[in-house]
Amino acid sequence: MSRPHHVAMLATAALLSACAIGPDYQRPGVEPPAAYRLDTGVLTMAADSDWWNAFNDPVLTALVETALRNNYDARIASARIEEFRAQLMIARSGYFPQLNATGSAARQKSGSFTGTPFASFGGPRNSYEALLNASWEIDLWGKIRRQAESAEASLWNAEYTRRGIVLSLAASVVQGYATLRGLDAQLEVAQATLLTRGQALDIFRQRYEGGVISQVELAQSENDYYSAEATIPPLRSSIQETENALSVLLGRQPGPIERGAPLADLQPPPISADLPAALLSRRPDILQAEQQAVAANAQVGAALALFLPSVNLSGFFGALATSPAALWDSASQIWGFGASLAQPVFQGGAIRGQVNAAEAVRDQAMLGYQASVLNALADVNTAIANGTETRNRLVSLRKQEQSLTIYADQADARYEGGYSSYLEVTDARQKLFAVQLASIQGQVDVLTSAAALYKSLGGGWSAVPADVRGAGLVGEARAVGR
Repeated sequence: MSRPHHVAMLATAALLSACAIGPDYQRPGVEPPAAYRLDTGVLTMAADSDWWNAFNDPVLTALVETALRNNYDARIASARIEEFRAQLMIARSGYFPQLNATGSAARQKSGSFTGTPFASFGGPRNSYEALLNASWEIDLWGKIRRQAESAEASLWNAEYTRRGIVLSLAASVVQGYATLRGLDAQLEVAQATLLTRGQALDIFRQRYEGGVISQVELAQSENDYYSAEATIPPLRSSIQETENALSVLLGRQPGPIERGAPLADLQPPPISADLPAALLSRRPDILQAEQQAVAANAQVGAALALFLPSVNLSGFFGALATSPAALWDSASQIWGFGASLAQPVFQGGAIRGQVNAAEAVRDQAMLGYQASVLNALADVNTAIANGTETRNRLVSLRKQEQSLTIYADQADARYEGGYSSYLEVTDARQKLFAVQLASIQGQVDVLTSAAALYKSLGGGWSAVPADVRGAGLVGEARAVGR
């Protein structure tokens, strides 16, 4: 097809359809499964709720809300929204005529033979001019509309990016707080164990000095004591490290973190999830990927419009006089208007290259959207599995702790009764201490896996404090998938 016919076809199609040139956005075909891999049972807590309140710790809730307001990454994301809001304003300005007012004053002297308007006057003369200029590009083919559509999608992309940051922030604070309370509990167990073993070591030293026990038994008791002592410094270091990380999330200098309920009183929200299809309308990274596709699709139309002629209207109205007072005289008025049309004839393939590039970017964005849906489904399935299995593991650890408690008590009784060596006591105590720490970590894992599940579901945005949500585009509707 020749280039003139190609241009004529595009122009006719645009006029007949009475809409912006280029393809309208259509959501890429994605068929989410009817259910997740694991049966999560009845949904007892909506994913899009203030799930961090379900841990029953007002201190934790306050920490989450503090982070949502003060975290620097969230505040940077809010500022970025304002940047894209301004870009949308710039793009929409093309709908309207552009008006400019100018004024000038000059004094000049012309030569006698220059043929200028002032040549016959001889001496220096003044000139004053005041003009109002107007220009307007008629958006016949919808190029400006497509550019504004792309800018609006970019604005929503920034908004969904911020939502993702905010929800990840809430989950990170919950997980960090659960980790901190777990470290506190492990430190308490370690200190209590150290105290008990210290008391036992004092008795063994007295027995050794009295010749009741051998040096081997004393050394075993010392080993028990020092092994417990060695666990305390790493726990204290980890507590400070976790507090520092939480302080950064809260947007404040490193320091102590408030404590509320002990680890044993923290109850995770129920592990449950709604239908996979709900992810498409709630999870921020999917919404973000779709807005990237919307923006890229609109740029295809803007590029296609470059093939077509552009029409500009322009005009001016004002006055030109030799004195300021004369500017108001009707004889000094000047005006003019006109129209111009520009049609690309030969650009060496530049426009076709822009169209091809825009289509390639659009295809990438469409594929990126489909990939984001798959990644989200995998993320939720993994989070559900982790949540289920961490609960199962905790049940086993608690049963093991009960058995080892009996084992340690019986080992002590057998040793005191002379039926076994102290090595059996040492073995029982070491195993019990290890499983006590593991059981605490199991409780932390249950809490952090619950937070990871609700993060993967994209839930909780509607429960974010209004002053935090108000920095974005909450309350504005946007229809996609037309």
